[in-house]
Amino acid sequence: MNINIDIAIDFLWDDKHFIKNDWGSITYIVGPNGTGKTVFAEHLTESLKSTSGLKVRYFGAERINQLARKWDRHGYLSSDNLSQGLNIGFFDNYRSKSEELGQSIDALIELRNKLDLQIKIESILSDIFHKKLSFEETGGYLNIKLQESNKVYDLRKDESHGLKEIITLLAFLYDDEYNCIILDEPELNLHPQFQQFILQEIKNLAGDPLQDTGKKMFVILTHSPYMLSIQSPDELKNVVVFHKNAIPTFIQNYSMLDAYQLQRLEKLLMRMNVNHKSFFFAKKPVFVEGYIDQQVFTLLQYKRGIPLGAIGVSIINVGGKDEVELMYSLCRLLSINAYCITDLDALFDGKLRQTAGRIDSTTSYLSEKGRKGLMDEIGNLESEINGIVAELISVDDSALTGEIKQFIDALKHPAGDKPLKVKQRVFAVGVHRVRAEIDGLISESSQQKITRILAIEKDILSCLQSVNIFILEKGEIENYYHSTVENHYAISDAKKTEYYEKEAQAIENMDTVTIESNYTDIVSVLDSICKRIQINTEQILSRKLGDWIHHVQATALAEPNLTVDQLIASPEIRWDSYQRIIQIIDLSHTESGFCCRFKILRNLTKNPDKILSFDEKTVAASFKV
Repeated sequence: MNINIDIAIDFLWDDKHFIKNDWGSITYIVGPNGTGKTVFAEHLTESLKSTSGLKVRYFGAERINQLARKWDRHGYLSSDNLSQGLNIGFFDNYRSKSEELGQSIDALIELRNKLDLQIKIESILSDIFHKKLSFEETGGYLNIKLQESNKVYDLRKDESHGLKEIITLLAFLYDDEYNCIILDEPELNLHPQFQQFILQEIKNLAGDPLQDTGKKMFVILTHSPYMLSIQSPDELKNVVVFHKNAIPTFIQNYSMLDAYQLQRLEKLLMRMNVNHKSFFFAKKPVFVEGYIDQQVFTLLQYKRGIPLGAIGVSIINVGGKDEVELMYSLCRLLSINAYCITDLDALFDGKLRQTAGRIDSTTSYLSEKGRKGLMDEIGNLESEINGIVAELISVDDSALTGEIKQFIDALKHPAGDKPLKVKQRVFAVGVHRVRAEIDGLISESSQQKITRILAIEKDILSCLQSVNIFILEKGEIENYYHSTVENHYAISDAKKTEYYEKEAQAIENMDTVTIESNYTDIVSVLDSICKRIQINTEQILSRKLGDWIHHVQATALAEPNLTVDQLIASPEIRWDSYQRIIQIIDLSHTESGFCCRFKILRNLTKNPDKILSFDEKTVAASFKV
C-alpha cells in the first residue's frame, strides 16, 4: 500500500525523520525495550488517520485495565467506577474514551450490539474453551457473563486476563468498523499457542483495505517471536526495527545481497523458528553455529555473573557457518548491531569471509597495516599454508606418536568433501597447539613462513573482529575444553555431546577466577561482545549513609549526651527505614564529641563483618563504605 508517512520525534531521533511510503498488510514493529515503539505507535495512529483515509484504531499495552477485577475510581473514566457494570447510558462515552486512550472495554459494547460478532466469538468460546457467553442488563447496567459447565460468572471480575484479551482482540479483528488496527503487544497475557492463534486470525483478515473492503491493515508492536510470521523477503520488508537513540530501520531493497544469498534468505525465512527470530528483539544478537557453542558461551557468562538478558545480548544458535553469515547479513540490512562467533573453518570456506570482504571498512583496516583486501590476504594465507602442508605430508611419520601423530594423520587423510580446506584448517589448528613439533619436521625457511602465516592470520582475525566477526583460532569450541578430547584435529560429531556434558559439569564446579583462568581466550571474545556491568551497591549505600550520618551529627550536636535509644527515637533519624540496613554497635562520647560504630546488614557490602564508624568531624557527603 502506498501511504506516505513522515514522523519526527525529536527526543528520540533529534532532527531525523522516519519516512516510509510502502506499507504491507501486516507491519511488525520490533526492537528492545525503551526504544520508543509505543510513542511511535501513537504518532503513527494520528498520521494514518490524517493521511490514509483509513478508519484507524490503536490498542495500547494497558488496553484491558478497565476489565480488571478492581477498577481504579480515579482512572480514565472517573465518572463511573464500573462497580455495577457498564452504564448503558454512558456507551458513547466509553467508546470515545477507549478510542482516545487505546483501551478496549468498548469491545463488550460492540459484542452486545452486533449479532454477527456475537456469533463468531461465541462459536470460538464454545468450541475451543467450552464456555458460553451471555449478556445481563439490570438497572441500566450491562454485565457480560460466562458459563462453564454449570458455573456462571462475571467476565470482567472473574475471568482470566488471557481470555479477556482474546475476546476483546477478536471483537475488533472481526468488526467492520475499523480497517486499520494498531496493536501494542497483542501477546500480553496469552500462552504462546494462543498468540499463534491470534496471529493466524490477523493473517486471515490482513489485506489492502483501500482495494478490498473486507480486509484490514495491521501494525503489530511485539516483543514475542510467536507473533512474527515472515515467510518471504517481501514480508521481511514490512519489519521495522527500533534502536536506542537512532532512527528506526527497515529493508527497502536487497541490493546488498547477491542472487545466491537472496535465494538462501528465501529458504531461511521459510524455516525460521522462534530461536532465529529472537534477533529482532536483542540489542546485540550473537550468532553461533550450533547448540553446543550456544550452551558453552551462555554457561560461562552465567557462572561469571554476567546477565546477558539485562544487557540485551542474545546468543543464538543458527545451525551452521553459512546460516551465521546469512543472519549477519540480514542484521546489516536492518542496522542491527550483530556479532558472530564461528569455528576456524569459516576462515577458509563459506560466505562469511566474502561478506566481510565486501565491507569497506575491512579494506581500509588492512590497508592501514600495509595489506591488501581481506579476500586477497586470505588467499595469500592459504597459499603459504598449502606450501607447508605439502612438505608436512611428505614427512616420514612412522616414529611419531601422540598429538603430532594425530596432526600429520589428519593432514594426510583429510575427512570430508573439501580436502584442501580441511588441510588448511588442520594446519591452522596445529600451528597453535604443536608449533615446536611442527618446526622439528620442516625446513628453516618453512619455519620462517609459519611466522609470516601467524602474522597474516593475526591481522585477518583482528580485521574480522573490527566488523563483529570472531573466529575461534584454535578451531572448534571443543579445542578450548579442559576435559579430555581424544583428537583435536578430527573431532567426532558423535562425541561432541559427551564432551560438552563433561565440560559443562566441570564449569559448574568452577569459581569465577578459575573460569577466567581456564578459558582466557573465550572470555576475551565474550568480553569484547558483552560489556561487563559492575553493579556497585556500595556507591549508592555510601550516599544513603551520608544522609543518615548528617542527621545523626545534627541530633548529637543538639543533645551532647545522646544515647542509642534516644537516637533511635528521634524522628529526624528515620530509624524505621535505616534499621533495615544498619546495626548500631555503640555510641560513645568524648571530650570533643562522639563516636558511633555500626555494621551494614543484608549483604549490601563485600565485607559484611566490617565495623564502620563516624564522629562529629566526619564529612557526611564524602563518607565511603
